[in-house]
Amino acid sequence: MRKSIAFSLLILAALALAACTRSVSTSPVAEETEDPIESIFSTVATQTALAAQDGIGGGEGEDGSDADAIPATSTAAPTSDASPTPSPTATRTPAPTPELSVPASYTLHEGEHPYCLARRFNIDPAALLSANGLTEANATSLSVGTTLTIPSGAGTFGDARALRSHPATYTASSTDSWYSIACAFGDVWPESIAAANGYTLDDELTSGQQLHIP
Repeated sequence: MRKSIAFSLLILAALALAACTRSVSTSPVAEETEDPIESIFSTVATQTALAAQDGIGGGEGEDGSDADAIPATSTAAPTSDASPTPSPTATRTPAPTPELSVPASYTLHEGEHPYCLARRFNIDPAALLSANGLTEANATSLSVGTTLTIPSGAGTFGDARALRSHPATYTASSTDSWYSIACAFGDVWPESIAAANGYTLDDELTSGQQLHIP
């Protein structure tokens, strides 16, 4: 009986030892399975490293600049070859209409005569001539600088004081003055013409100058 038990134990021990030996020697080594995602990242990393070594897609370019840098956008305003538009010629601002009153006496300027003053001051021309001892014959031959008396309460000139329609635009000539232009229109004061164009009587006129006649 003891021999049977011992033999049985010996057989079991031999079987166990054989099983252990076969397990150790024949057990297959588990093969590592490569993760497809890790494989993709590995491939991309490898290609990026190779491209950097060849100067493609990263690092510095041939001229030493950063190949991956975003090109700077120029903010400079485009230049234009067009000629600048000329500024409009400045015009004088009309001055307020001066307060005018008929004087007691008046000194003639170039281009003026008694009939001109009669129209301007709305005075009966016959009364003006009489107040100054003048006749129709010598009324238009008075020299510049002659002082005339302007009578008051002598009646008006009449309905035909204006010689030209106005308001109007007048082109000055080389012989014109503020006074001669006023006489050409008849019932307009030279001070009013000068003020309407932003001038005074001390300003000289030029040939071809455009004037507004109020």
